[in-house]
Amino acid sequence: MNGIKKKLGGISTLFTVIGALIVLIVFFTISSPYFFSVKNFLNIGLYAAIVGCISCSVTFVNISGMIDISVGSQIAVVAMICAVASRAGAAWPLVVLAGLAAGMLCGAINGFFVTVFKLNPFITTIATMQTLRGVAYLISNGQSLPISDKAFNFLGRGYVLGLPLSLLIMLVAYVIFHIISKYTVFGRQVYMIGGNAQASFLAGVKVNSMRFKIYLLNGLMAGVSGVLLAAQTGSGMPNAAANYNMTALSAVILGGAALTGGKGTIFGTFLGSMVLAVLQNGMTLLSVGSYWQDIIIGLVLIFSVSIDAIKGGSLKRKI
Repeated sequence: MNGIKKKLGGISTLFTVIGALIVLIVFFTISSPYFFSVKNFLNIGLYAAIVGCISCSVTFVNISGMIDISVGSQIAVVAMICAVASRAGAAWPLVVLAGLAAGMLCGAINGFFVTVFKLNPFITTIATMQTLRGVAYLISNGQSLPISDKAFNFLGRGYVLGLPLSLLIMLVAYVIFHIISKYTVFGRQVYMIGGNAQASFLAGVKVNSMRFKIYLLNGLMAGVSGVLLAAQTGSGMPNAAANYNMTALSAVILGGAALTGGKGTIFGTFLGSMVLAVLQNGMTLLSVGSYWQDIIIGLVLIFSVSIDAIKGGSLKRKI
């Protein structure tokens, strides 16, 4: 019975998110003559691609009962590394590899402190968020670094079969993560350690090894997002992706993932990221000020966290 209730709860969450997405599309279509067009939907895809890629792995982090709020700083470091490598004359494949390696190093650092020193993931990633942001500024002494390599920039700006390449990369990432979560031992163990780490350990799951791999995977996806960001903007900017931490987390929670772990789906995260991308795009078309946009996105996060807490029985607890 509990399993059936969980499945029904997951389905109801997905329908809620789909409903919210439809309501937003209808509202912005009525409010702006520029919203409902192929060109604008492609723009939404371009915006969603970077955050969408990192949201895939952040879903795994949350499902496993951990958290990573340093992803924005990781993405900024990756973009700066790409800019430095490109300006040094490296061919675009080497630039991409350098960015992915930088992202994995960032993920490995988080995983090391969480699994070896057993530090709290929240405190650890707060520290690395601050440290890595400082590293991003140190790389260029706080200056933006333009990237002139057209082949590299094509990754973020180019179109294939009429669709943005970055959007196609994001869709491939979601398909891969969905397959991993549903049909692999690794995916099942992610849910197991998020549901009950102690029981998973007693069942033979190498919990610390799994946690390290999850952070490493998250670093890899930060590398993908960082490469796409550098290619899309044509530069490495040390102050880039400052809000991506909360945006990715919001997408994951909107998609039905529980902050306590053990629950969440890749498809739900995809829907959550689309809701945020449509909301951001619509507010921009309606000329909503950036400060008000921050407030609204923040309220959406509070609302989604509140729903998660209520579903977890917070209103029934005395304290």
